[in-house]
Amino acid sequence: MQRKILLAVALLLLAGCQSFGRGVAEAVLEASGRSGEDTRRCEVVGPAFEGLEAYLRAQDALPPIGEAGPGRRQLKILYMHGIGTHLPGHGTALADNLGRALGFTVTAPRSKRIVIESPLGDGEVLGEINVTRMVDARRQRDAAFYELTWSAINRRAKEAIVFDQRSYFTSRRASINQALRAFVNDVAPDPIAFAGVNRDKILRAVGQTLCWAASRSWDELPTETAGVLCGPKLAGFGSRVGIDDLAFVTHSLGSRATLDALQELVNLPMLYEQPAGRRVLAAFRDTVVPVFMLSNQLPLLEAGVEPQEIRGQTARFCRPESPERARRFFARTDLVAIGDPNDVMSYPVPTDWVDSYVESRLCPRPINALVEIAPINNLFGLGEVANPLTAHTTYDLDERVAALIAKGAGHPGAAPIVRERCSFREVDESLAR
Repeated sequence: MQRKILLAVALLLLAGCQSFGRGVAEAVLEASGRSGEDTRRCEVVGPAFEGLEAYLRAQDALPPIGEAGPGRRQLKILYMHGIGTHLPGHGTALADNLGRALGFTVTAPRSKRIVIESPLGDGEVLGEINVTRMVDARRQRDAAFYELTWSAINRRAKEAIVFDQRSYFTSRRASINQALRAFVNDVAPDPIAFAGVNRDKILRAVGQTLCWAASRSWDELPTETAGVLCGPKLAGFGSRVGIDDLAFVTHSLGSRATLDALQELVNLPMLYEQPAGRRVLAAFRDTVVPVFMLSNQLPLLEAGVEPQEIRGQTARFCRPESPERARRFFARTDLVAIGDPNDVMSYPVPTDWVDSYVESRLCPRPINALVEIAPINNLFGLGEVANPLTAHTTYDLDERVAALIAKGAGHPGAAPIVRERCSFREVDESLAR
């Protein structure tokens, strides 16, 4: 019994990536006496939001794809992964799940690839963006899925412990302990490196993803782009801002990297000093950007971060009557935190936390969705437990998560599965005035 308890505790302390063997955890966390009914909770707290459907609905009045010119609107979904080693294609399950929720049944036969190289000219590759195009059967609604793979940045940080993979060490460990050790070696260096030497590189990769999405239409992108830095000197820089719609979907550490990248853009000098940058800023000020954060660790990773320049002052920038509306960066940034309460590495983003730590000129609006991803089971009669690995790594497969991203909550157009399976408690900011 003692061995079982110790193993259960070890599993509960883990929140990891798909590289860790789920079979071990699932063998221990067996379901016991559960009915066939799905009773997993889903609760949404915040203002009503429409999800990505609102952007696609705006395309219905446009000429069909193929009949419109280069200025036709497109939804661009930017996906940022979290800790652990990832290979291109890691976002396929999420893209497929979102595609079903949004009614996309047709895809382009090939993706387009953008290799992100260091601006220092040292030849270092910071990652790659793979862009997939999805449309509906009528060729009326059009979206591009930008999958960023940045984990190569931390490859060197993991080389310091690669010796631990030698059989001399692995053969001396119990099999489960070796699996745990391999998991730790793969994911533990990522937040450490992000907090240290590699933070700027990871933020640059995120910024380059946004830059390319804001500067090129699908037709303008060649099959392969390499050796080209996206920035104010690039022809057509920011030309798609005000035409296309932008949305982020992030997982784990990717949420922290995305928010930090956006907060750095708010104070990036070249955007204010160069004419091309000022044009982009002017267009961004009327743009609403949602950030759907799956298993985010924003509060946890705030430790050690320098405070933002302007906090708790959204009233100065974000309302129609605000005196400094011209200084805001986005018209609104919806921070939609979707987390399983049994995912030990996922945190909500309460309004008071956002007021204290998020740059006010992003005009942040927090929305929290508590979605039980992993079923709760009985652990050998010792109590209830949910598999923390499933809770952390399978958001991309959950139908309710995709429905929340696709069609939001708190309004009649929400997806049936959200209306039927999720409770909604509205938060009205005007009540605080």
